[in-house]
Order: sequence, then structure tokens, then C-alpha cells
Amino acid sequence: MITRHHMALALMCALILCSAFFLSNPLMMALVIAGTCIGVLLPDIQMTRPKHHSLRTVAWLIVQFPRRIYAPALCRIYSHTRHPVPDPADKRLIHSIPGVLFVYACTCVLLLIPSYATGNVLITRSAAAFLGGVILGMGLHLVEDLCTRKGIFPFFPFSPWMVSGSIRPCDKTDPRIAQYHIQHCTVLLVFFGLDNLGILAPELFLPISIAGLGICLGTMVYFSEISIRCDPGSAGDVKIPSPAKST
Repeated sequence: MITRHHMALALMCALILCSAFFLSNPLMMALVIAGTCIGVLLPDIQMTRPKHHSLRTVAWLIVQFPRRIYAPALCRIYSHTRHPVPDPADKRLIHSIPGVLFVYACTCVLLLIPSYATGNVLITRSAAAFLGGVILGMGLHLVEDLCTRKGIFPFFPFSPWMVSGSIRPCDKTDPRIAQYHIQHCTVLLVFFGLDNLGILAPELFLPISIAGLGICLGTMVYFSEISIRCDPGSAGDVKIPSPAKST
């Protein structure tokens, strides 16, 4: 998906979860949301530099961190596997579960070690909340991208198989992405409405927020006509359709 779709969907997902965990703690809520908004951008190392200065330029600058630090390291590691990647801008590097975990582990080291060194509990908790948002954002990025035709490579470099959907993010005639935005927003508003009216008991915050997030992501995947196939650049192009069908 394009950057603005990633940001909008991830922001609403983060708000759904944060409203269950940190509604009474604005600072922690802000840190998780900030981490999610940054984390959802990190896998897009293939992003090209915008021709004009805009909000997308800020996203491009954020992406330069994993592209120039993490991606070259992954290239070196993957050079010893069956699927070497010479180009540090190859999206397969971080559009995968191993890639996301590598980026997250390195980010944890960069943030948690200095925060622990300060000996300040608030700083350590703040770093942990931010990192929680980062892994949430990167996970949401993978789920959102597997709905598009370019898809993701979940187990690369151990497997060349990719998971992809049928959505073209720039196709304005396809209403599904707009529907996903409306759906996410509706779930968020319903959750806040139940909370503000006092109808929702505190012990139900967590299970209902997780259920709401699961419904949003599950229906998004279901209606994106997901299929599994081998990366055309690796072996044959064998397609295995999933049971999901469009409506």
C-alpha cells in the first residue's frame, strides 16, 4: 500500500489497542502511537525520494535509517543463504517476518541499552512503550501489504514463496481500500462511544479491542483475494489460491 494508506490504517489500529491499555495514560498512549506510525514506515526501504517537499519526504527520511543501516547488514547475512540479495533497496529484505524481527531486535538494542543506562524507570518504560508501537506498526505493515498485488515474502530468505492479494493501491476504481478505512474508523468510534457512555466494563476493554482489531484485519485480508505463489524471480510461478473470495 502507499504511504498515506499505511499511516491512516496503522493509526486507527493503534488507537483501538491504546484505548484499552493506555486511555488513562496520555504519555504512554502517545509513545505507542508514535512508535506505530514510525514502525509502519520502516519496511518500505524501496521508497523513492519525493520530487517535491511534502509529508512523504518525512517518511522517506525515516526510511533511510533501515535502508542505510539494517538493509546492508541483512544483505551480508543473506549472502550466505540460498537466496542472496545484493541490493539493499530490495523490499524482500524487510517485507518478511525474519527481516522485521531483525530490524526490531536492532532497534531494541539501540533504545533499551541507553535507557537502562540512565537508571530512570520512566525513561525505560517510555522506551518500552515506543518499541511496542514499533513492532505493532511493522506487523501491521506486513498485513496491509499482503493484501496488495506486490505482496510480502513471509519467510524470506528461507523460502521464496510470497503471499499477495489483488489490490492495486493506486487504482481509484477499486473501492476496497476506502472501505477498509471506513471499517477501521467505525470500529474505533464504536469502541470510544461504548467507553464514553459507560456501557463497557473496564475488564472488557482488552478482549473487545483485540476482537475489533481482529475483525478489521481479518476482513481486510479476506476480501483482498489472498493467494500464495512462488517468487517469479526464484523458481517457477506456481499459484495456490486461498479459499477467500471477493464479494
